[in-house]
Amino acid sequence: MRYCKRCLYPDTKPGLGFQDGVCDACRNVGFKDKIDWDKRKKELKETLEKYRSKDGSRYDCIIPVSGGKDSHYQTYVIKEEFGLNPLLVNFHPHDFTETGRKNLENLKKLGVDCIEFSANPVIYNKISRFGLLELGDFEWPEHIGIFTIPVQVAVAYKIPLLVWGENSQMEYGGADADRVFLDKEWNEKHGGYFRDKVKPEDMTKYGIDKRDLKPYLYPSDEEIAKIGVTGIFLGHFIKWDIFKQLEFVEKLGFSRFPEHREGTYDNWENLDTEYTVFHDYFKFLKYGFGRATDHTSIEIRYGRMTRQEGLKLVKQYEGKIPRKRLKEFLQDAELTWDEFLKVCEKFTNKSLFKTDSNGNLIRDKNGDIEKIAYDNKD
Repeated sequence: MRYCKRCLYPDTKPGLGFQDGVCDACRNVGFKDKIDWDKRKKELKETLEKYRSKDGSRYDCIIPVSGGKDSHYQTYVIKEEFGLNPLLVNFHPHDFTETGRKNLENLKKLGVDCIEFSANPVIYNKISRFGLLELGDFEWPEHIGIFTIPVQVAVAYKIPLLVWGENSQMEYGGADADRVFLDKEWNEKHGGYFRDKVKPEDMTKYGIDKRDLKPYLYPSDEEIAKIGVTGIFLGHFIKWDIFKQLEFVEKLGFSRFPEHREGTYDNWENLDTEYTVFHDYFKFLKYGFGRATDHTSIEIRYGRMTRQEGLKLVKQYEGKIPRKRLKEFLQDAELTWDEFLKVCEKFTNKSLFKTDSNGNLIRDKNGDIEKIAYDNKD
């Protein structure tokens, strides 16, 4: 396991490339500095005007939203700076937090219409359990639905343009960093979340039938072509600066989580779901890094902390089993504590963690395990 020389990303991060010991995400900082952002903003204006409803008979575009910091920024820019009338579309998570609800309601107060889609909770729970036991992701239905439902609404309402926020490949590293469009191809590569590994017969064992999966299916190529559905990344046209945007949207009423999320030191991201902390923990088990690494690495790139300061925070906050909602999580997942540990072990990359002479993971009294290395020097 090797780490970026500038930030704290490891080479186990899926899709991340390295050049001379520096990861994609760090190299993208220099790439963004060379872009003519005035020219790109002009291109954005031209694109938005192309798709604006000429007679006002439909919404000008769809903005997929969770209610978070990016949702607030996207909505403000599209509505206030460019004067469009957007329709907001939210895929309602099973484990919605009070902060998430508060932020979504605040977002509507910017003067916009919003569709909240609530999936069948019985099926949602079955898919969550399937996701955890088979894929190591209890949040799997939400991770799929946030990409499929907005496009389904675009087809149903005949609104061709969707405006997404940041391109995660640019901000967090990947092969499609300067991609303009979030289309079916991008979604299958970067937003599919294991769908290529899932077979229908696997899901039937969990009582999930194909007809139950309508909310989680991307519209067909024919449906998309008929309406001319196109999704663009706002972050391609406007220089994305998470921390400046965070400061700005707080003035619009966006609220941080009342305390830091487990697994990290920060409280400004992934605020709408209770169990995202378990998703982050399984990421730690699979790849040897979690949310604190994401947060410190981006702060290092923005010059807000040193690599050494970031490493200290990662060691302090990352890698512990989330405890605050553990009882509720086990109840919803229909697992005992011992069964949960077995699921954890199933998805743990043992080469990254300390084991005994028999190759068994070494756990402390809380069930936590310890990484072998946190840095190239370890």
